[in-house]
Order: sequence, then C-alpha cells, then structure tokens
Amino acid sequence: MKKIIAIVFIALLGTTGVKAQASFGIKGGVNFPSIMGDNINGIRYRTSFNVGLVAEIETSPVTSVQPEIMYSGQGFHYNGGTFRDSNGNFITLAEDNYKFDYLNIPLVFKYYYSEGASFEIGPQVGFLLSAKTADGSEKEFVNLKDNLTTASFDFIVGLGYKFDNGFNVNARYIGGLTNVWKGYVKSPPPGYWYYDYGKSNSVFQLTIGYYFN
Repeated sequence: MKKIIAIVFIALLGTTGVKAQASFGIKGGVNFPSIMGDNINGIRYRTSFNVGLVAEIETSPVTSVQPEIMYSGQGFHYNGGTFRDSNGNFITLAEDNYKFDYLNIPLVFKYYYSEGASFEIGPQVGFLLSAKTADGSEKEFVNLKDNLTTASFDFIVGLGYKFDNGFNVNARYIGGLTNVWKGYVKSPPPGYWYYDYGKSNSVFQLTIGYYFN
C-alpha cells in the first residue's frame, strides 16, 4: 500500500512541477457490483455505495489527472445452486449475499472532448477491508476475509461531466485484472462450502461530486 501511495504522490509532484491547477473535492454514489470470470452461473449484481475524496490536477487545457481515495462496497449476490466439489460430490448452496468492502485508490486520466464532458481511463488498486456472506435473510454473517486476496488490481473506463458551479456527475465501469479468491475451501464444522465464484471484481458505478475550488 505504501508503494501505491508513493506512486500517486510522485504523479502529483510531476504535475505540480509544471504549475498545474488543482481542484479538490468529495464524491459519492451507488455501486452495482458483481464478479466475472469462470463459474458465474446464478450470480447477479447487488447494490451498495461508494464515497471518498478526489483531486483533479490540470495537465493541459483538455487533459487532467485525478487521484482518488474511495470507500467502495462490492461483492455479488448468489441465487443458490448445486456444484461438484473436488472429490466429485455434489454440494448444494443456499442463496447468499457476498459483501466485500474495499479502500480503492484510482488514478484516472481525463480527456475533455467537449465543454465540461470528459472521457476517463486509468488503473486502480483496491485494499480489502472486510468480506462476509449471509443467507437470504441476512441474519447470520460469516467472515470470508481470509479466503480473499488482500488487494485487487483493476482498470477504469468512464464518462463524466463537470458543471461551472463545481458539481460533477460520473458513470464508470471498474473491471478486475486479478483473481480475488485464494481458492476452494471449507469452513470449520458444521461446515459451509465456499466455491471459486468468478475470478475478479466487476462494478458499475454512478457518482455525484463537488469541487471546492
């Protein structure tokens, strides 16, 4: 995590070295996360939220760099079903909500193709804060953090619009580049199976923000 933060600060120093203009703000919105890759039968998105801090640094009249620090609620919903385990046995799983909480650090490159309207692309690293699952009633949660990797590396593509009054709106897709699962495991007795659902995070994101200057 320290290396990623260092890279962000180096990027900031590089842009401020050319006397770039910076704007600072906040943003938040709604997430529609799921998971993509292999073994995604019966999986659909769930609804969560995101919130965080942003800094937009102008690098030319039509381009800028935007580092962010964001809390992001992710995961997916599993409709339930049956699969075959490594021993050839059929295992039946109940309907579940998988809730993953991340601290995400995107570094977004923005191109303003029209007045206020921008195209965005860039990398992101996400640090797992917590992971849990619950049945359809969500009355009992099981900790899954040890079954997931500590970090997720992602790419971002999106569109945004910045108004003259400082408000801005944004729509993004965040796609995972790395497998978030450590593997196929079984919890202690009485036993609950967790399978390698999908491989990587997948999030559609809508936000509204405000720049203070």
